[in-house]
Amino acid sequence: MPNETAASRQADEEKAYEAENYSIYLHMDGVKCSTAWRLGSYGVSGVLSSDMKTHLGDRFSLPKKLVERLSIELGHCLNNDDDVAINLLEINRTQAIEKGRKLLRKLIRQSKNEACKPQELLADLEKLSPFFAASPEDATLLPQALSALENSEAITPDIHAALERLRRTPGAAADMSPRDKRRAHDKRRQYIVETCCYAWKDAGHSLTYTTFSDGRRGGQRQGILIEFIQTVVGMITVPSHGLSGETIRRDIDRFRDALAHEEEEFWAPPEFGNQYT
Repeated sequence: MPNETAASRQADEEKAYEAENYSIYLHMDGVKCSTAWRLGSYGVSGVLSSDMKTHLGDRFSLPKKLVERLSIELGHCLNNDDDVAINLLEINRTQAIEKGRKLLRKLIRQSKNEACKPQELLADLEKLSPFFAASPEDATLLPQALSALENSEAITPDIHAALERLRRTPGAAADMSPRDKRRAHDKRRQYIVETCCYAWKDAGHSLTYTTFSDGRRGGQRQGILIEFIQTVVGMITVPSHGLSGETIRRDIDRFRDALAHEEEEFWAPPEFGNQYT
């Protein structure tokens, strides 16, 4: 009876744990991004080399101090430290756990049918996370399975047992891919364009661009601001490449709208009466 009571209690706790649902937001790079940014930890040195800064200053009539600040702020946009929070994407707990179980069922089936090699199984298992584990003990199950695979030349019965235990333990191995990849947005690009726009504005230049017809709807975007942003982007991508002119146009428009709204709120008159009485 005591054993039945303990087992029943454990089953109830597992059901309650699985019923709990919420979402978290984690930073992720590369989910929906065609731009290979030069990510790193640049600190006060900034991301731009001396030659790059000199070129930007000379070509676009930018003060030296402004270019130095631009380099540092671009470095912040490209920061890839562990505590960075730029591209925040929703991870739903219930969905992540279920997707993890689904992948584990597939891996167990493939491994038992000898349809995959240990290295392939290891690569797939490394995609999972113990983030939603119910206890510290449960959180050790995935690392243990990974360690066993790393040190094994074959998929042994012990590894099969470890995978089964992972599958049966709620939250021990979750698939942390975003809930909806369609909502993913390259915030790094947006922040980089905005940083360029701030520098451009602070240099006394106008936030404008021109459009010429090239046979496509909306035409093609050009102008000295577009050229400046494209030059900067080329300096901080590997291999060096630019962005779509239309993409830059949308980011510039978004920046101008936000700036206008910000200034309107800052300079808005009092709603009632006179502010001095």
